[in-house]
Amino acid sequence: MAINNYELASKPYLRGSGDNIRTVVENCLEDGTRYSTNMRVLVGDRTNEPEDVLIQAVLDILKTELDPSSAIVQAQNKLEQAEQQIAQNKSEQDRLAQVIKQTEENAKVNQKVIHVLVLNSVMSKNIEYGTTYKELIELIPLAEVGKTLLTT
Repeated sequence: MAINNYELASKPYLRGSGDNIRTVVENCLEDGTRYSTNMRVLVGDRTNEPEDVLIQAVLDILKTELDPSSAIVQAQNKLEQAEQQIAQNKSEQDRLAQVIKQTEENAKVNQKVIHVLVLNSVMSKNIEYGTTYKELIELIPLAEVGKTLLTT
């Protein structure tokens, strides 16, 4: 597939080994009597990528080499997008922290209510000794010598 009349001059191939693998891509432009080629090395194994992606990668490198200001503008745009994403993440993180705090407070209130209801049921002798009574008693923490129960 051609982009702006550029085509791959040859099949991309790998150079290097281990962690230092690079893909060599060569584009060519044939327009009437004009013929030019551009060979660039891309980081990593990109031999399985579509032709148009590889051609565009080489053209982007050429554009950066010929006009570095466009690369600076692209970098600034990416930086602004990253800063916006960080701000969004921060606000989401703050919101989630508030939800967690509220959930913890609700859990404490629920535990106190359950504790009071269990104590009331056991102490009022409305429940006969049996399975239900035993299960309710298990919800009450055991008294330990030297420890005091703090109530708030």
